[in-house]
Amino acid sequence: MLKEKFAEYFKEVIYGGIDGIVTTFAVVSGAAGASLASDTTSQIIFFSVLLFGLANLCADAASMGLGNFLSVRSEKDLYNVERKKELSLLRTQPEQEVVDTIRIMQQKGFSEVDATTLAGIYRNNEQYWLDFMMTHEQELADPRSENEIFTGLATFFSFMVFGAIPLLPFMLQTTGDPATAFMYSSLGTFGALVTLGLLKWRVVGANFLASLFEVVAVGGTAAILAYFVGTFFAL
Repeated sequence: MLKEKFAEYFKEVIYGGIDGIVTTFAVVSGAAGASLASDTTSQIIFFSVLLFGLANLCADAASMGLGNFLSVRSEKDLYNVERKKELSLLRTQPEQEVVDTIRIMQQKGFSEVDATTLAGIYRNNEQYWLDFMMTHEQELADPRSENEIFTGLATFFSFMVFGAIPLLPFMLQTTGDPATAFMYSSLGTFGALVTLGLLKWRVVGANFLASLFEVVAVGGTAAILAYFVGTFFAL
């Protein structure tokens, strides 16, 4: 039951987790790539990473969560509007909708006789016919079962949890040495990406190595790019 519930919001966990890791590590690796030239500069960079990293983490997590909430809400609103239009057509222009239903079924490989028979059966069940037309004529997936609140929260918390990992060495280290903090941050980031890859493998049931490699490669590539962008601003 718990696994099924987790799987329901798995997309948001992966989406928020990878984005949280990459965007937060971008702050860390960008500063590291800018070079730690002197002790004074090192201290400035250390606290800048901590300050901007935390600000980025909170702001982006809220933005991602709210964005996902609004995305699902808008998708549901659009679907409901189109569903009302389609229902009106089924009731006011049933003969034309039967013709459309037959055409759709023939495109999917049914003979004209079978398509006509099925269209007649569908006509006797308005809701099933409406579902069929929404899926195959309007080509809209039904989002009404999605909970936009839980979807937004799943994205927010996933972003916060995984996004905090690259910052933990900067929050926990007492020496203020950015080079050491960056090393642990890189290891933590790699571990977080591996964890997401394992989650994907466990929930989706895909190939173990493929799941692991895909997540680590995508997140790692983004992190490496951020590091090299930072080198252009070397002090």
